[in-house]
Amino acid sequence: MIPSVAELALWSAMAGVLLTLAVLASIDMVVSRTLPSVRGWVSTVFTSIACLLMCGWLETLWPSLRAIDLMPVKATLGPLCGALALAYLGHWSGMRSDDRLVRLLMGPGAGSIALGAAALLVWTLRGGDDRDVLMWTAAVNSLAVVMGSLVAVRSVLLGDQLARWMVLACLCLAQMTAGHYAKGLGHEWGLWYWGLTATATVGYFLTVVTMVRLRNREWRRLSRQAQGTMPVADSAGLPRGVQLVQKVDDALWRSARMERPCVIAAVVVPNLYDYGDQLPSDPEAEILVTLAARIRQVVGFRNVVGLFHQRCFVLAVSAVQDPHRREVVGSRLLQELRMAVLLSPDPTVPPFQPDVGIGIIDVPAGSEEVDALRVMTQAEHLALEARHTPQRLCHRPWSPIRTPPAALFASAAETMPSPLTP
Repeated sequence: MIPSVAELALWSAMAGVLLTLAVLASIDMVVSRTLPSVRGWVSTVFTSIACLLMCGWLETLWPSLRAIDLMPVKATLGPLCGALALAYLGHWSGMRSDDRLVRLLMGPGAGSIALGAAALLVWTLRGGDDRDVLMWTAAVNSLAVVMGSLVAVRSVLLGDQLARWMVLACLCLAQMTAGHYAKGLGHEWGLWYWGLTATATVGYFLTVVTMVRLRNREWRRLSRQAQGTMPVADSAGLPRGVQLVQKVDDALWRSARMERPCVIAAVVVPNLYDYGDQLPSDPEAEILVTLAARIRQVVGFRNVVGLFHQRCFVLAVSAVQDPHRREVVGSRLLQELRMAVLLSPDPTVPPFQPDVGIGIIDVPAGSEEVDALRVMTQAEHLALEARHTPQRLCHRPWSPIRTPPAALFASAAETMPSPLTP
């Protein structure tokens, strides 16, 4: 059916936005030549083609395409894009190591969608009825939408702030999928519904592109900070004092609500000021930013990283499912934090070698009335003890017994926590 002028203008406006985003993704891929840019290009270009095919815009613009059997492409491109989007969303969230559901949806879930696309292609090539094939294609794509929504909601529940926008993107994706397949099946539900579908399509693409760029920018910033190649600004913006205690308390509450363990760790750097007198200014801010970036790379964006005081970081990995997560976090922290920090491009200036100790407190699932400040203090004391062990790492279960003040530890005399002020 030939669309009306108003409907053609609507689809053309949507196509203009999608083609613009595809061109920008192509430029980004050519310029940056990174794996995330390739992922963005594949997702943007192929999903755009699937949308333009299903709404009939390409066939209207080029009537010669009607002489070609496009059903194999329509039956497979949409589900394949759904499988790719599901896998990319799992990578974007960075939660594959933290949550079994996300790991299940990223692997077997995306694989089952891809197998569904292959089955639809075989059915189409063997002469299946076009309408039946499209209906089953819509069902497979709807399953991908549900899986993607579960990953996004799971990310929000586990503390990823950016994932809230991905939930909105999934809502747009649901309307986009329903509208385009309704159009492909020949339904005529009025200009208002197609307008809603076009708006949801544009909203989905813009939200996803924006969130992916923000997350990629955060990773690039962390990478530069971890290597000491980025200008220092405000001690990495780490939470301190009351703000840090509140964030750790939120992590403990989130873990208790989901009936999962929580890992609270402290990283002490007692030699923070032992960088010699060869530098023109005090570089402790640069050291803190570099170490904080390395910690954030290990624990991801959803978990808490803060500064208990100048020589002690505190991190909280909430809602842990993997029983080996504690060991992985501890070993990776040691590996990353014990690397030297370059303080000057001058080769005559020696790098700073962190002397770290790591203390890890395991808060079991179901623990009640866990005091955030007390467990942070226990982790700090354990980290101070770890400095005197060959492994430089100690861990123990959380104990509700009150820990003596840090001043009683001789090695902690100069590392008392800062006052609990915002």
